[in-house]
Amino acid sequence: MKGKVLIVDDEPLIRRGLMKMIAASQTGWSVAGEADNGMEAMALIEELRPDLVITDIRMPEMDGVELCRHISELERPIDVMVLTAYKDFEFAQAALRYGAIDFLLKPLSAEELTKPLAKAFKLFTERQEELVRSLAEQNRLLEHTLRAWLLGLPLEEAAVRRLRRTCEGRALLVFTVDSYTPAGKDYRREDARLLQFAVLNVMQELFAQAGGEGTIVSVKHDVFAVAAAGAAAELDAYAGQATGMAHALLGLTLRSERVDSASFAALYGCLAGSPQDAAQSKHDPLVPDHAERSKSIQAEAVAYIVQGQIELLRSYWEGLIAAAAAMTPSDAKLEGLAIALAMEAARKRVLEPSADGSPAGHAEDPGLGVWIEALQPLREAQEVAHWLRAQAQAFMYQLNSWLAGKNDKLLDKAVRYIEQHYKGDCSIHDVAQHVHLSVSYFSNLFKKETGESYTNYLTKFRLEKAKILLSNTNMKISEIAEAVGYDDPNYFTTVFRNWVRCSPSEFRRMG
Repeated sequence: MKGKVLIVDDEPLIRRGLMKMIAASQTGWSVAGEADNGMEAMALIEELRPDLVITDIRMPEMDGVELCRHISELERPIDVMVLTAYKDFEFAQAALRYGAIDFLLKPLSAEELTKPLAKAFKLFTERQEELVRSLAEQNRLLEHTLRAWLLGLPLEEAAVRRLRRTCEGRALLVFTVDSYTPAGKDYRREDARLLQFAVLNVMQELFAQAGGEGTIVSVKHDVFAVAAAGAAAELDAYAGQATGMAHALLGLTLRSERVDSASFAALYGCLAGSPQDAAQSKHDPLVPDHAERSKSIQAEAVAYIVQGQIELLRSYWEGLIAAAAAMTPSDAKLEGLAIALAMEAARKRVLEPSADGSPAGHAEDPGLGVWIEALQPLREAQEVAHWLRAQAQAFMYQLNSWLAGKNDKLLDKAVRYIEQHYKGDCSIHDVAQHVHLSVSYFSNLFKKETGESYTNYLTKFRLEKAKILLSNTNMKISEIAEAVGYDDPNYFTTVFRNWVRCSPSEFRRMG
């Protein structure tokens, strides 16, 4: 997870310096944009939606204090850090009253910036995690309330009002599984929980792909409800896709029904069923929603991949597999399916994204049906763990192949940048930022792929260019030094002598 930073300062040199220091800080931030005054910053905040703003105090049109005030009035939380000179201390204090989390004293070094950035990123991640927890809790509460309403169970008035606000005007799609032990399949009664999870996954994937707005809930062990907004034709199309995919992937027959109701109250108890149904449901408990579990595993895996922590990812898989091996066979299968779905989602998101950057793949990918066929006959948790280990090995093989190809492309891009910019500063920070990697990760990657450090590679490249100019032109030594990226001719001569074992002038005479 990366946080987005907006830099606001009327001095371009300071903005560029901050951008370089942020890119090199490895604190989790990326620069989303820059502005030279508060007015421009407010327009960019609307467009870029940054998580952190670093702003100067004294700027034309709108100063940093006024910018802090405007940001404090926004509904969306945005942290602010203020840049200030000592004489602006009173202005910085005013900014703090508007919620600025820190102020930074100019001039600022990279080390002095790193600690505040880390502190800000900690606040950002804590807020994001709390938001995820809050949304998950809201979804669970909504699903519980909707399930109770459809079954005709008593609810508190406050819960009914929340449900009414959420679901009023939506249609209800009801799906019923004919049997979890259909002819032609070797499913057993104890496989019902695994199959229920698989059916829910099909529905959720299709719903997400369609950009649907609504709630999917397992009402009974064999009844699912989707409270959704949309035209009748769209909902009917979704129902057709869901029933088709369930049959194609799982061999299950689903019956669907659309309940259109102008009145929310009319849905109360519409799925209550008979007393015999209620008695039967006691023997067929609802499976816990493993979708959130799968998303959590996916997020962890993607984070490891993005940060280049491949060995930690391998250890993470092993930890999950060991935990599954200690579960009951039924729970191990559910956990195994959740992990397999997470691996597939991570693969689509990172290894095979579509042209617009969104995850590739579709709900009709055959993996789900294949996994159910593989998991269903397993009798022991250790067998599930063995199957999971094979899935993890296949994932890691594909990941390593992808990384090798990606690293080659990144290295080619870095080398092209060096070839085009060696006459200038061409620092490792510049190149790392160009290929969108942290300095440490790029440095390790460069040395691993080329066999030498970035500094040595750049030095040798510049000296090779210098040799060509020494042998084929009448340029002065000072001119050649500048032409290959050295501002100081004396330093150029020293470097040349250390590497070539002679001075530039001696090399020219030998040539």
